[in-house]
Amino acid sequence: MEQDKNIVGFINSITENITNLVRGHIELAKAEAIEAVKNALKSSVLFLVAIAMVNLGMIFLFIAGAFWLSEAFELSTSTGFLITGGVLFVTALTFVAIAVSKLKNIKNSRKTIDSLNETSKTLLSFRPGKNK
Repeated sequence: MEQDKNIVGFINSITENITNLVRGHIELAKAEAIEAVKNALKSSVLFLVAIAMVNLGMIFLFIAGAFWLSEAFELSTSTGFLITGGVLFVTALTFVAIAVSKLKNIKNSRKTIDSLNETSKTLLSFRPGKNK
């Protein structure tokens, strides 16, 4: 009778530990997914800013090109427009570089996968008749 109580207690303990382990894996997966979504959102915003600056830069370059053609190589206000457009393109390229580096930091749920593999190996090692 006492041995049956010990076995029931042991089984309840194992069940509780497995439940806690599964909950921990779920929480880890949630945290990794949230982090990946935040990084993707930040990268998307940077790409949108870069696109807006490229569009604005194109406007300045087209205006400057029109002034340049009309003035036939004389220095004038068009030089200022060309410089402004060039600065906008350099800024846009900087934002694109930052966005690309942020996208490279997005990783799959490697921690969760590794943890689940380790847990399954551990649980399989406790199977009856398994010598390991």
